[in-house]
Amino acid sequence: MTALEREDLQSLLVRIDERVKAIQEDIREINEVRRCASHDVKIRSLERIAWGCLAGMSALGANMVLEALR
Repeated sequence: MTALEREDLQSLLVRIDERVKAIQEDIREINEVRRCASHDVKIRSLERIAWGCLAGMSALGANMVLEALR
């Protein structure tokens, strides 16, 4: 690979990176504009359910381990 090819590839990668960053910023702006309060409540509820299940399963697992050790 020659030095010119490397420079061309490097400049191409820089342009691709700039485009990706611009697209990510556009998506971020769209997501902020389209944010819905009811969706936030649903997501928060799902997170609480998931963490609750995880805590319950962890407690059950710990209880099983303690019973097995007795």
